[in-house]
Parts: sequence; C-alpha cells; structure tokens
Amino acid sequence: MALVVVRPGASTTVQDRGRVGYREFGVPPGGAFDRGSLDLANVLLGNDPDAAALELTLVGGIYRADAPLAIALAGAPMSALIRDPSGPDRPLQIPQSATLRAGEELVLGGSPFGARTYLAVLGGWRTPVVLGSRSAESRLKPGDVLTGGPGSTPTRRPVSWPWSPTFPEEPIRVIDGPDADLGDARLLESGEYRVSARSDRMGLRLEGPPIPREAEADRASAPVAPGAVQIAGGLPIVLGVAGGTMGGYLHLAHVISADLDRLGQLRPGDPVKFRRIGVEEARRVDRADRMERARWLRIIRSHGDL
Repeated sequence: MALVVVRPGASTTVQDRGRVGYREFGVPPGGAFDRGSLDLANVLLGNDPDAAALELTLVGGIYRADAPLAIALAGAPMSALIRDPSGPDRPLQIPQSATLRAGEELVLGGSPFGARTYLAVLGGWRTPVVLGSRSAESRLKPGDVLTGGPGSTPTRRPVSWPWSPTFPEEPIRVIDGPDADLGDARLLESGEYRVSARSDRMGLRLEGPPIPREAEADRASAPVAPGAVQIAGGLPIVLGVAGGTMGGYLHLAHVISADLDRLGQLRPGDPVKFRRIGVEEARRVDRADRMERARWLRIIRSHGDL
C-alpha cells in the first residue's frame, strides 16, 4: 500500500529515532532532528516510538495515496489539506491524524515558524533497514513510492502539546565544552546570532559577532555529538543529528539534551542566543523533561484530545 511522491518539497527524508551504537565506527546517529514531534506523530497512530516517518523541511510537498492510509502530522504548522479529486478539499491543522483515501493527495505548504514537520503512517514507512535504522539522508524525488500499512484512523488532534515549534525566543541552554575558555564562553553567551542559509541536518551555521579564537593547525580530532557548539572561522557551528562523529574545531559548548529538539526547528534567519548552565542543572532539566514528555505521550496515546 503506497504513497507516491508527486512533489517532495524543499527537503524530505525518511527518519526514525536514529542509528544507535555505531559512533565508534564513524557513523552518525541521524534520525529525526526534532524527536518530540516524531514521537507525537507516532503516538497519534499508536505506532511504536521508533516507527519511521517522513521529515519535511520548510515546505512539505504533495503526496498521493494509492490505497487508504492512516496518517498523522506533527511539528511545524505547515499549511495542510487533503485534496479529493471528486469532492471539496479537507483542511488539516497540525498536529492531527487523518485518513488519506485512495486517489487523494496530501498537499503541504510552508510554515509561518518552525522548520520541520513529520508525516507518520500506521505501522511506519517500510523503507530498507540499514544498521538497525530506516533513517536516510537521501532526499525523496518525484515518483518515489513509499510503502505503508493500509488503514484508517479517527481524527485526533491534541489541543495542547508543550513541545511545539511555537517556543518563545528563549536562549538555548548550553554547558561548557572541553575547550571552554571563560572569556570565549562569555562572548558566546552575550552574542546575538542568526541561523545561516547554509545550515542543514549536519549542522547550523550561525552569523553574528565573531569569537576570535581558532584551533591549532596540528590539533588532534576529538569525539563530538549532536549539540556540540564549535568555532570555525571565528563563528559558531552547532552540530546537527547528521554531523560527523569526530571534529578538529574548538568545542566551546554543548547544547543540553532538553533543548536539542529546538535546533531542528530553527530556520534560516531565526535568532539564536545561548545561556550557560552547570552540568547538575542540565541533568535536573533533562530528567524533568523526559518525565513530562512521557506523561504527555501516555495521555495522548490513551485519550487523543486534551
């Protein structure tokens, strides 16, 4: 039972929760850049948390169902509707689940804020598994066909979800990295940056006040992970989920785990500020964030609407 890509949007890839256990071999984790939105799309259909979804970036695209498909959308509030060739269009409001009937098209436009929306199907998209994950960096093309389980679903739309791209313009919280210098860390914290158009899943390049410090030419590479704030050419780069596993740039700071999803919803031109916190505070925030997310997902899985 298939979904045909009529127009793939700006950048559409298949993502799940990532490829775990291969960093020592140089394989980045990949996976959804905003895991909270992926989780929400999957829970609206009762899917396993690691079910693969489409990650739609900036502009969603057009997709045609060749059979009835139960779908769900979560993440950036892209304009969305179901186009019925024999009847009126049916508008959707993200986040929401819906049934896409055979012959109908899902039409997704842009979003006033946020960068990524996730399109889940009942049971997950059945793309090839490589090293335990369906995540792939190759972009979908017109004519590509995705297999998903047939089905239908009632319309479910949570009226409240705390982890949405509508977050206020609060600073992104970081802890000091292994190359933190007090003066440089203060420059990073006081600077006002914007996301460059040269950003992607590998990393977010930031434009703004320079930090005049560079790594030595003979510096050895060191392990890095998503959220690493590195300095290249005097400006910060924040490593994304598809970034490398080793790096030679100065590792000045690291985004705390509770704020990693926010990176995936930043779009070119968005403002970025950083706020340094201690490791113990970061751990407390992480524990509280995980518990609260799990609580909300349990409620939505059980009741659907809040």
